[in-house]
Amino acid sequence: MREERGHRARLCFFGLLTLAVMVMIFLFSAQDGEDSRAMSSGFLSSLVGALLERLLPRLSDKGAGWDIRKYAHMGEYFCLGLSAFLFYTELFRWKKKGRAAVYTLVTSFLYACSDEVHQIFVPERAGRFVDVLIDSVGTVSAIALACGISFLFGMKKR
Repeated sequence: MREERGHRARLCFFGLLTLAVMVMIFLFSAQDGEDSRAMSSGFLSSLVGALLERLLPRLSDKGAGWDIRKYAHMGEYFCLGLSAFLFYTELFRWKKKGRAAVYTLVTSFLYACSDEVHQIFVPERAGRFVDVLIDSVGTVSAIALACGISFLFGMKKR
């Protein structure tokens, strides 16, 4: 009985966390192009941005601001991938990590596609399939990290 209550609490927490990340992504995508560029430039001028600019590989010759925006895409979908993976893993009670990974990838991919469609309607923004692929890299990274940690620490099936 107590274990079942804990399971429901974790399921609810991870579900709400996943929805919160989706809302955050939606709100960032709702910013017009000028606000989005300003946020990237502001971040880039910070100490963290300068450090990341030196540590992370360049993605293109379009400038550091473009790179920061693409890394932000990966970061957002890393968070979505991790929270969704934890949700699906809890839903299946750690027995079907492969199934949880597939559900996470499908959820994230479809959400990334809908996010790019959303951006078509935002001034100075565009929907690009390459961004869906970049988002997917973030999701796959989260799943790989979660599975790797689980394997390293020998999390037992419930």
